[in-house]
Amino acid sequence: MNRIATGVVVAAAFSLATVSAVPARGQGSTASVEDQIKKMEKDRAAAVVKGDVATLEKLTSDDYILINANGELSDKPTTMNNIKTGVIKLTANEVSDLKVRVYGNTAVVTGKSTAKGTIGGRELKGPVMFTRVYVKKDGKWQSVAFQQTPIVAP
Repeated sequence: MNRIATGVVVAAAFSLATVSAVPARGQGSTASVEDQIKKMEKDRAAAVVKGDVATLEKLTSDDYILINANGELSDKPTTMNNIKTGVIKLTANEVSDLKVRVYGNTAVVTGKSTAKGTIGGRELKGPVMFTRVYVKKDGKWQSVAFQQTPIVAP
């Protein structure tokens, strides 16, 4: 009887471990979500350089909030308008060191951005570290928050 009980416990533990390692159906694996979010970050960076507001609007939630490297707060309409009108004008924007953490329908991305151009007539100076938060709404990932911090030499 002890052998049977031990066998059942071992089989149950193995089954639980196997089920826990398999992603939920329809949600995709964490790795593919991470890859999707990283691609979105690169697409966003390229869209800002191109002034492609249509792409940015699709990737950005209506309740989006931006805190830029100068500590200034902006919402989606203001940010999109600033890109349309050239207040934000980037000639290059490279993202790197991307790390994505997924929590169900929320993803947090940290990384580094090295951009060239101007914001409000002021030349961009140096790279920034950033955090962006995405939420999956109606089956689509959209950015809801973005915060930048300048990298300063010690």
